[in-house]
Amino acid sequence: MKTQIFLFVLLCAGMAVAGPAGALERTITVMDLSGDWEAEGDLPWQAMLLSLQGLANQHGPHLYFLYPPDYIHPDVRAVLDYYKTRHRMKAVACTTVDEAVAKYVQYAKGYVVWDPTRVPSLMVSFTVAGLEQALVVTEAYIPLAERHGLKPVADFRHRFTDRSDLEIFQWAYDMYWPRCSRDYLIYLGERCTGLNGRPGMMPGIADFGMVHKAFFTDLSASPADPDEYRLADKIMSEMKPYGYVYGWHSYCKDKEPEHLTLLSRHGLIISEGLATLPNMSFHGQVPVSADFQFRQKAGYNPHPKIENKVYLAMIQSDGMGTGSTWMKPGRGEIPYGWEANEEWFITAPALLQFYYESATVNDRFIGSLSGPGYFYPKAFAPDKLAGALQRENELMKKMDLRVFGIMDFSEGDEFVGNIDLPKSVVDAYYANIPYALGFINGYTAANTYDCRNGRPLLSYNYYVDPEKPVEEVAEDLRELAVLNPQRPYFLPVHVRETNTVRRIKTIMEQLGPEFQIVPPEELMIMAGEKPTMITRFLDHHPDFSGHWKLDAKQSKNTYWIGYELDIDHRDKIFSITTTVRYSLYVHHRELRTAKTLVIGGPAVGSLEELPRRMEFLAAKTDSIRTRAEWDPDGKTLLLTSDMILETSQGFSPLTTASRFVLSEDAMTLTVTERRLSRKSQAPTARFVYRRVL
Repeated sequence: MKTQIFLFVLLCAGMAVAGPAGALERTITVMDLSGDWEAEGDLPWQAMLLSLQGLANQHGPHLYFLYPPDYIHPDVRAVLDYYKTRHRMKAVACTTVDEAVAKYVQYAKGYVVWDPTRVPSLMVSFTVAGLEQALVVTEAYIPLAERHGLKPVADFRHRFTDRSDLEIFQWAYDMYWPRCSRDYLIYLGERCTGLNGRPGMMPGIADFGMVHKAFFTDLSASPADPDEYRLADKIMSEMKPYGYVYGWHSYCKDKEPEHLTLLSRHGLIISEGLATLPNMSFHGQVPVSADFQFRQKAGYNPHPKIENKVYLAMIQSDGMGTGSTWMKPGRGEIPYGWEANEEWFITAPALLQFYYESATVNDRFIGSLSGPGYFYPKAFAPDKLAGALQRENELMKKMDLRVFGIMDFSEGDEFVGNIDLPKSVVDAYYANIPYALGFINGYTAANTYDCRNGRPLLSYNYYVDPEKPVEEVAEDLRELAVLNPQRPYFLPVHVRETNTVRRIKTIMEQLGPEFQIVPPEELMIMAGEKPTMITRFLDHHPDFSGHWKLDAKQSKNTYWIGYELDIDHRDKIFSITTTVRYSLYVHHRELRTAKTLVIGGPAVGSLEELPRRMEFLAAKTDSIRTRAEWDPDGKTLLLTSDMILETSQGFSPLTTASRFVLSEDAMTLTVTERRLSRKSQAPTARFVYRRVL
């Protein structure tokens, strides 16, 4: 028996590995899918085929789908050609659904029926199909399934007609979650986009989720939807640390920062690739070639010459193969960085091999995005961050990656919408990823910089909008060079994936000899040897941004009946608009004042009416000059205002001091005000505001 197993393993290996002459050729089935993913269109038969793919490919690389040329993952045809040549695969076309089912029905144990009028039922059906080894069908395809000998294992017709998404996924959680994987979770959120407002879904990743017996959902991560949020939070809390979330969230339900923040808090990692990522069950069954090693096509110069120039490194997102320009003309003509999908090293190694072997000497892969996949380091579970980064360090060694990319936009209590990094997070990257020559932070332009033992952390200084004319991009880069006159100037540039390499080359041709593109590794080495950037981190300060309404019962000496604050707080910029309302007899009045302050900067003047809560003062002030600074505790913002009052004996100076304090849950803002002309140190007034969501 052991001998038989050994021979079977050798046979399978020979079928999938390109090697010496005489290696066995594997025959695979190839089938075209359409670009119609609407529930009333082609989604029913395409979802059925995706479930068939998940069943068949559990037993080897059998079924491969081709998508239209305009599909978001455009490399599917090039990858197939690569498999046919490098991995000795023979592709046999399949043209009908019936033919495909007949060929692979042996791997199915039944069928599950979903309801096209309630698209979430398809997600539940994929969950069941993975657990029960079932084909996913609509009512119209039940005869086909039964003709091939399959019996029903679940039927969701009309079951969810009057139920909300929350009720559907709560029921699915109660019924199936105990049997589902804790290593993988699948989000099929793209049902909310790209379908012209009609029900539908592009579930390209469904086959992979079925293989791994994953739970399928698109629960909201928005606190504005507290019930869905709580269930999503519960599911993520029960995943294993460093578990992967494949797919993508629903833009119609929540925002990317909300989704990423929630999963990061639980120590989970997103696989770049979206819910549309195709053929992953196939890729996962193809090992790398016996003669292949993960090595970049060309080494980097460890001792590059440093001149008084502007050095640029071009880095393209969002991972390899996602709407990318990999197969478009121009690649290889200039040094260019590509964010690598590192999780593919485990889940799709041969797919990763395709990119490594088709790369040119100018194509450079870097690690991304924040860890062994995508997460927000500021929001990541503190007790798990070091472990995640250590995993990343090992992957970088195995994949020959020497530069690492970080991105954060977490919406936590203290860091709302800020892509910069505090020193504690930067410390973690330096301590746990020693293999990296350096780090690049941001997405759009960011402002975190450091350099330790010749290993720099640079932030993107520029984001290449694919819609912006090349002449304007070139002018922007020239302007940046003027604003940063010290040479050398190191300028990492983020290139959004819908740009082309040739377009970037055209931009560079307009810049002149002072500008030079270098590989990311060499940029790190040069910046480490001759750093010209200023060390800078995100301050550990609370963020007061939000709309705030006065809680009159908890406040003191506010005088006017209504106060509201609109605060936009971004790093050192603090903009506040105060709206006050009061009534006098039967008349009502509303006053509004606004000012923008630089925290730690000079005083800013504004024209506003003096708040009458002073009671004994009835006059107006022509000008108030206000400055802002942080209290030594790092949590309290101090606003000091100087003014000149007109009283019965002339003009008198007056200074007020206001202290802004945010509650731990970031839902209450307390502002205490004191007049320095008083002997008492007690606050003159207390304003308690509640956040308005």
